[in-house]
Amino acid sequence: MSRLDPASVTPPVPWEFLPLVRETGEGTGDDGAAVPDGVQPVGRPGKVGILDLTLTADMVSPVHRTGVTSRYVKAPMQLTRPLHIDPGDPGEAFVYVRSTGGGLAQNDRIRQRLRLGVGARATVTTPAGTPVHRMNAGLATQWVTLEVGQDAVCEYLPGQNILFAGSRLLQVTDVVLADSATFLAAEVVLTGRLARGERDLYDALGQCWRVERAGRPLLSDSLCVTGAGQGRSEMLLSRWPVWATVLVVPPAGESVRDLLVKIRELLAEVTGGVSAAPGAVPEDLSAAASTMVGDAGITVRVAGEDPVVVRSVVDTVYGCARLALLGRPAVDLRRM
Repeated sequence: MSRLDPASVTPPVPWEFLPLVRETGEGTGDDGAAVPDGVQPVGRPGKVGILDLTLTADMVSPVHRTGVTSRYVKAPMQLTRPLHIDPGDPGEAFVYVRSTGGGLAQNDRIRQRLRLGVGARATVTTPAGTPVHRMNAGLATQWVTLEVGQDAVCEYLPGQNILFAGSRLLQVTDVVLADSATFLAAEVVLTGRLARGERDLYDALGQCWRVERAGRPLLSDSLCVTGAGQGRSEMLLSRWPVWATVLVVPPAGESVRDLLVKIRELLAEVTGGVSAAPGAVPEDLSAAASTMVGDAGITVRVAGEDPVVVRSVVDTVYGCARLALLGRPAVDLRRM
């Protein structure tokens, strides 16, 4: 596979999005129809970002320090050197991934593949949120694959996606776990620039989480919205402008029932009126937790009006899960 072939870095596209992919920006589309002038086609400089990263634990060092053993990075993608900032586990690597492109624009293709070797522990995050800009044609895609080896721990905590009016985004996250691997993730999406009163004006949004272990699917969760305002359907995002997902997957064979009870108690306190932030009221928030296939993990969804309140609930749930699975409280990724 050529790393720079746009087709190879584009995730599987839902049929609802196929008309957007056919808008090539080359003057005419595949069907010969004209497309708007000034549209940058896929593959132009800066339009295809690649991050291919392998992290391995140094089993000789006393703390089994995790570091980068191989990488391939193509602009606009960049990453920091691994930081080791968790006092509870000085060997865990914290990697900040960012794009120099100032967000996602039309026909951007971002492809990330991260591998954690045996015993590696890493948190992968971003310095800030990702704005998704207005697009005249085509769409932006972000495809992330996380491969977590035996006894490895992967924590995936990207910043929030912010959908501008007229934006089009397809985001796919594939997670492949070994039997003894641990996985924690949290992701937030804003359906507009809420501070300026913009919401639900994006043209298209596709989000897909796939988690599997030993070839067995544990979670396949997809959302597909096309058309401005269509996300308000009760079957999709309803009236909530802020949505968050938290995933918790312990090693195979470990029960999640006790943790599920704790998380549901936390969510009941928040939605029952014990505010996650000053000024929050029960009507501003909705949350629920369920198990994956065979009780192999937990999926938590939080929806609300205020991104600060939603993020506070996500951080609380994530902190509870991290303490239960790893025996360590969460690390503040913005204040070190």
